[in-house]
Amino acid sequence: MHRIRAVCAVLGFALVATILLPLVVFDFTAADEDFPIVTIHHSGQVHQHETAAQTVGELMQTVGIITTELDRVSYPSGAYIYHGMEIRVNPAIRFYVATDSNAPIQWTVRYGTTVADILAQVQDRYDKAFLYTYELDRQVATRDRLQFTSWRSRYYTEIVEIAYEVIQNHTGAVRYGRTHARQRGVPGEQEVTVNVVYIGGYEDSRTITETYMISVPVDAIYDIGTAQLGALTNPNAPDFHYVRRVRMHATAYCACILCTGRPAYSHLSGVTASGRRVQHGIVAVDTSVIPFGTHLYVEGYGFAVAADRGSAIVGYSIDLFMYNHADALRFGRRDLNVWILN
Repeated sequence: MHRIRAVCAVLGFALVATILLPLVVFDFTAADEDFPIVTIHHSGQVHQHETAAQTVGELMQTVGIITTELDRVSYPSGAYIYHGMEIRVNPAIRFYVATDSNAPIQWTVRYGTTVADILAQVQDRYDKAFLYTYELDRQVATRDRLQFTSWRSRYYTEIVEIAYEVIQNHTGAVRYGRTHARQRGVPGEQEVTVNVVYIGGYEDSRTITETYMISVPVDAIYDIGTAQLGALTNPNAPDFHYVRRVRMHATAYCACILCTGRPAYSHLSGVTASGRRVQHGIVAVDTSVIPFGTHLYVEGYGFAVAADRGSAIVGYSIDLFMYNHADALRFGRRDLNVWILN
């Protein structure tokens, strides 16, 4: 009988143990499965979450944070959650880019992108160089407006005219009041290579980088007369100008009654046939050969003007005025060269 009671006691204890043991184990298991606490930093806010999520991606879905490939998360999506984990989510940066005078365009980039990175992307997109006048290594911020200015350099070659100089030669080889162009000016030419820089689509500067002389300019030379009537000069000088040279038979006369037939008291004394007063440099000619007003240069006599005539002056004859009769007689008759200047 005692054995039967002992067996029943053992069986009763076993039955109770069978019922209570799972409950005790379950209680201890539940205590061991407390969920980890994770801190999330997002858009300037900090939140703590006790989560049963296994990975960072599951946690993002649980808390309603949707990320794109441009958002920066401090852990990959497949990283396992652990207690005390701090996850930082930096959303993509949305800002504006403007080039030259074009309207701004909205761009979206990853957090941490610098202005230098954007500059490189802009240059790749438009296939040209751009300038940015501010700090390049700073990070782009939301709502930034970045203004980039295009820069372009172009070389071209052109033919440029070189101006000639005008030289005025005041000379006693030309009669006063007259000017002769001894040498006509001719512009020179040179080939010029120019570097033109365009900023923002507009020309900013140009620099001559290379020159090649094609032809040298020829200066213009003007001989301006200073010689007074009767002055002597060298007819072989390069600045002596004439139309032609003739050989003439020369005599001399003065204003006396013996040479002109007019007494000194006559109002016509000393007045030539052209109406000019006599002086050294006035000569008498045959006006059918040399008209009045023709400028001459007479060998040994000087600059002269045809302003008188006489009955004995025919053909290629010339009568030279002298101030006194003795000089006229001393001159006598001779053949000499006469240069017709106009």
